[in-house]
Parts: sequence; structure tokens; C-alpha cells
Amino acid sequence: MKETSLIRMSFSIEEELFNGLETLLREHGYSNRSEFIRDMIRKQLARRKCAQSREVIGTLSVLCDLSHSGTEAKLMQVLDHAVPRVLGSSRFAVDGNCSSTMITVCGIGGDIRALADNLRKLKGVLQTEFVITSPAACGREEK
Repeated sequence: MKETSLIRMSFSIEEELFNGLETLLREHGYSNRSEFIRDMIRKQLARRKCAQSREVIGTLSVLCDLSHSGTEAKLMQVLDHAVPRVLGSSRFAVDGNCSSTMITVCGIGGDIRALADNLRKLKGVLQTEFVITSPAACGREEK
């Protein structure tokens, strides 16, 4: 493992934010505030890399209303022609009227964001969420 030096910081926040932070730590199982802050910074840096048009690995979460006929077929058609490389997908029935599809993609961040926007525009798609992880965070060097 690579040796890193730690830098100590201090900052001030309102009591309400502090209480919210403590709740997040408990709910998400962080062992300390520093671990939580490091994780938040990593996530923001990954988003920044996406905005800088670098290659990223990401997941798209798509919630569909199945009462609109053909929604899932249209979803698959968009994925078949996607510029980012689709690494895999899983579909889950939420109930009789809804499904959730998780799609793992690899490509230029802007292209993945455009794919998410195209999926969001489909009739019957209720919600899309794009979460990125930089390949560098998985031990790969940046290109």
C-alpha cells in the first residue's frame, strides 16, 4: 500500500449541520468523521473528472413505470446504440407497475451523462441517477 502523509484540518459548521453529519455517520456506518469527509471528497473528485471528459466507470439507475407500454424495449434500444460501453445490466421488478434497471457503463463522462439524459427523456422513465467512479480509484492509471 502506498504511504501517504496525513494533513490535519479543522473547520466550523452550524450545529444543525453537525447534528446531520452525526446522523449520516451512524446511518452509513462510518467509524469517524475523517473517513466520511475523505469519502465525500473522493466522490466530488470523481464527479470533477467526469466533467473534465475523462474515462470513468459509472452506474445508471433507471426507474420505469411499466404501465407505459414499450418503455423497457425503448430503454434497451437506447442502450444497444449507446456510445459508452455497457458492461452489464440488471433489472428488478419493484412491484407490478415499476421496475428498476441498474446499468454499469464505461466511457467518457460526458457521453455517460448524455446517455442518462436520453434515458430520462423516454416516456415511462420516472427517474434516472448517474453515479460515477473513476477508474483510477480502482487502481487503474488515468489515460
